[in-house]
Amino acid sequence: MPGSTSTAAFGINASGQIVGSYVDADGTKIPHGFLLDNGSYTTLDPPGSTFTWAHGINDFGQIVGMYQDAGGTFHGFLATPVP
Repeated sequence: MPGSTSTAAFGINASGQIVGSYVDADGTKIPHGFLLDNGSYTTLDPPGSTFTWAHGINDFGQIVGMYQDAGGTFHGFLATPVP
């Protein structure tokens, strides 16, 4: 992820879309989830999250992961792309 201090990829699908997590350079929110699709990065952070991990992506572009809210509770998520 451009401008990050570290990046880790955790999943890839048949279309070459990659998901993972990164730490931003200013350290205000670590880590963020990301999607890399055709050379374009998109940050994936559910509203209210303090940590986000994107762990997998299927061939439909659905992304699974987990995040932590401000109260310290962990949640799973499924992100489905909008056509």
